[in-house]
Amino acid sequence: MIIDQTEIDALLAEADGLQAESSTGTPAGGSGGGQKSANSAASAPCVQRLLRLRVPVIVQLSRRSMSIHGVRDLSVGAIIEFDKSVEEQLDLLVNDQIIGHGNCVKVGENFGLRINEIRSRADRIRSCGSQ
Repeated sequence: MIIDQTEIDALLAEADGLQAESSTGTPAGGSGGGQKSANSAASAPCVQRLLRLRVPVIVQLSRRSMSIHGVRDLSVGAIIEFDKSVEEQLDLLVNDQIIGHGNCVKVGENFGLRINEIRSRADRIRSCGSQ
């Protein structure tokens, strides 16, 4: 299922409206009786479907450009040096867009990322759309 940026923006606006309704008890943009509008009640399943979509989450050490000649000559045991210091934070990306930064941690026998900085919830959702 492919969702374009317009659909994500519309669903995000609906989600903001639903959130405003649940916190105030009145429909967003309206005043009155504490009942949800039929439109926002119907959109709740759409928002829930959007929130269940799976997207690739990437932790990026660094990036470097190499010539095709350099890539061709790579072999087992070769070391590629990056400009990033070992102490610098790693980038957290969704849809090739940075949404946060953190430090590498060991979780049992696996790697993990301790998030130290993250963009707003709306920005993170927008990063899931087209660029």
